[in-house]
Amino acid sequence: MKYILIACITVCAFLSGCATNATQRNAMESFGLATERVGRMSESEFLSMRSEVIEMNSLLVLLDRSKNTDNWAYDESALAETTAMRVAACKSLRMYGDLLIRLAADDRTEMVRRSARVFLDNITETLGPELTRAQEEAVQNVTLGLDASWTARRKSETIKGIVLAFADSITSLTNRLLADFSLDESSPSYLQAYADTAMKLEIISSAFIDTQDTYTLLERKEAVKAYVLAQESRIRVHAIGARIHEAMAILQKANAHVASAVQDDSYDLQEIREYGKQIQRISTMQLVLSY
Repeated sequence: MKYILIACITVCAFLSGCATNATQRNAMESFGLATERVGRMSESEFLSMRSEVIEMNSLLVLLDRSKNTDNWAYDESALAETTAMRVAACKSLRMYGDLLIRLAADDRTEMVRRSARVFLDNITETLGPELTRAQEEAVQNVTLGLDASWTARRKSETIKGIVLAFADSITSLTNRLLADFSLDESSPSYLQAYADTAMKLEIISSAFIDTQDTYTLLERKEAVKAYVLAQESRIRVHAIGARIHEAMAILQKANAHVASAVQDDSYDLQEIREYGKQIQRISTMQLVLSY
């Protein structure tokens, strides 16, 4: 009877552990996938905005004869260096999500080590080179997991260490990106500068199209091209840029929830999945506006 009781306790403990691990795995896969996706979308959006700003500035100088090489910069408001800083922040989020997905999925290949390394490279480029001791140990535990016995408990503790060590860093990244995708005119942002460029181009191209003066077909064609690009860009500002801003705010809440839940497995899977669904909707819109 004694042995039967011990066996029952062991089985119950095992099943409880499996349930907990399954809950953590589902939560981390959902949160990681959505975070990887929002990082990738934001990264793509910054690159698209810079490319379109350059094209819009080129059309502005073509239509506005007051522009010349002394008062015109082809990448004004979307400089390469400032764009690179923002792309690094987005890539940090993308690789953080990728790392969580791989840890949740029992991936023990070298790709886990690569994800951790690229995540660290980008987050230190964005937030500074100094890591806390907890962050160093958390990443070291990921590396050690490739060579040691990867038990359910060890995996759970490794994920917990990563989430807790970098929770504040993820908050700092999202704060920066929230500011970049803000349309608050009192605080000029990357998105607002993009919107302002589109507005300038729309004003000058529409005036060109609506004038009664005689222009060549080629001149009118360039004005129409400029007007269409300006309109598409202004749509993009709200259809994607403003929604990414909203998604970053939701990511902050989800990050805080996961950082709290990882300590006692009190995950709200519905909340995390809703975060993922919103990111998916933005991804679909981004795909539509890319063609």
